[in-house]
Amino acid sequence: MNAQVRKQRGQSLVEFALVLPLLILLLGGVLELGRLFFAYVAVTDAAAEGATYASIYPRATIHQITERAQAASGGLIQLDPSMVQVQRPVLTAGAPITVTVTYPFRLITPLLGDLVPGRTIPLRGVAVGVILSNP
Repeated sequence: MNAQVRKQRGQSLVEFALVLPLLILLLGGVLELGRLFFAYVAVTDAAAEGATYASIYPRATIHQITERAQAASGGLIQLDPSMVQVQRPVLTAGAPITVTVTYPFRLITPLLGDLVPGRTIPLRGVAVGVILSNP
């Protein structure tokens, strides 16, 4: 084997060793952003489901509306009842019902987590429904 070929092989190994951490960091960031987007969609969908349920069944209790929002949140995130707030000032047709869902998204990627204070990003989904019929 020629000395020139060995030098090129060694150079390729060094280049790969230098680029590999950057590729792993990039891949971790993409995965983290995917998790963040999924959690945001789940929080938004949970709020929308709660608002829709409350607008169809305006006499439903806050507990029932909260359970409906929790069930719609998906499998990746778990919502506590304290993370769901329901506001319904009056129970008449056309009155608004607001459901707000908050969720603290926890980052798992080491470097990205170090950039965010507390390693958590607060997510918030708000949905407004209108009472469809007189209760």
